[in-house]
Amino acid sequence: MNNFRGEFELELNGKKYEGKISMNSLRMLCKQEDIALDGLFDFMNKEPMTGVCAMTFHAIKNKALLTGKKSELPNFETFCAWMLDDAEKFEEMSKVVLEQLGPDEDEDSKKA
Repeated sequence: MNNFRGEFELELNGKKYEGKISMNSLRMLCKQEDIALDGLFDFMNKEPMTGVCAMTFHAIKNKALLTGKKSELPNFETFCAWMLDDAEKFEEMSKVVLEQLGPDEDEDSKKA
């Protein structure tokens, strides 16, 4: 998978999932959490565990929608329990999410 395009693979609770962080996955997350897109960074800072789980969950749903496959995800709370029970997977997905939401390093280096 291409992390630079927001794509990832995740093995969780014995099952492999593919995800894609994109505008649609952000839209789904914002709808679930009842926040505006411009409130996403505040949400991620205030609720990092829920935020990473939600971003990952919706990215998996998004990839399934894009490919016409069934995601076979459990409900959101079960997914969070699985993610938070595996510190290594949570850390891995935190990095993927932050890479996608963080500032573009090339743009920052151009300003310096």
